Amino acid sequence: MKVVNRAEGWIGYRLNILGIRVWENDCQLVAKIGGDRWETIGPRRTLPVHIPQTVEELKAAAADSLRTTAYQYVTVQKEADLVEVLCQQKDFEVALRDKVDKFVE
Repeated sequence: MKVVNRAEGWIGYRLNILGIRVWENDCQLVAKIGGDRWETIGPRRTLPVHIPQTVEELKAAAADSLRTTAYQYVTVQKEADLVEVLCQQKDFEVALRDKVDKFVE
């Protein structure tokens, strides 16, 4: 699910219990902690971040929970723009408006 918080300037890409929050120049892993509450976990990462595209790249990234979560997300959500946003190939302002499932405050 793609969730946008325009007030705080981020896009959330959520799976069942893990996801990735992306700001214009950074990203961070998030976890569902109850109800519809999501908390950031781990360090922020500066963009761009490369997402594994092959089995070999996935094996090399196995210890990197952010990259493996991104791999899982794009495997499940094939139409998602997460790879383009994390690689900074898609304008962040466009991504804030494009194919959003839910807006939050």
